[in-house]
Amino acid sequence: MRKALMAAAAALAVAAGARAHEADKDRARAAAVDPGVAKTLAAYRAAFEARSTEKLADVVDPELLVLEGTGKNVGWADYRDNHIGPEMKEWESLTYGDPVVVDAEAKGELAWAVTQATVTIVSGGKPLTLDVSETFVLGKKSGVWRIRHLHWSGKRRTQPAPAKEAR
Repeated sequence: MRKALMAAAAALAVAAGARAHEADKDRARAAAVDPGVAKTLAAYRAAFEARSTEKLADVVDPELLVLEGTGKNVGWADYRDNHIGPEMKEWESLTYGDPVVVDAEAKGELAWAVTQATVTIVSGGKPLTLDVSETFVLGKKSGVWRIRHLHWSGKRRTQPAPAKEAR
């Protein structure tokens, strides 16, 4: 029994070390993100938290293509007028929690980034928390990075089951 416990403890230690190593690699990738790309992604999140299409317009390209679930918006005006603008008006708040750049690369005038975060939207007094993944393609014009394509997906975060009381 003692050998089994020691083996289990060793396996847990190895798994924890592997997770820590992956977290270190994630931090290294995030630190290596082109500063202009990182600035654009931060401004994107800030625009959402402010629920501001005006601020969002500062970081997206007019030719923006957005895929969300099975929906598609072509162009900033379509996304603003028929999708995100009406949604933002319904939200009381939106917050990004623990955004992480999973991977990113910039070469020349093009860049891409994959991010993950927790997003909480309050609408009608009720919070909805989602685990979100986003893929961005950015283009650089006149030295400024803008989002050209966004693929967004989120899954409702489920609450843990309440603990059962001992009898």
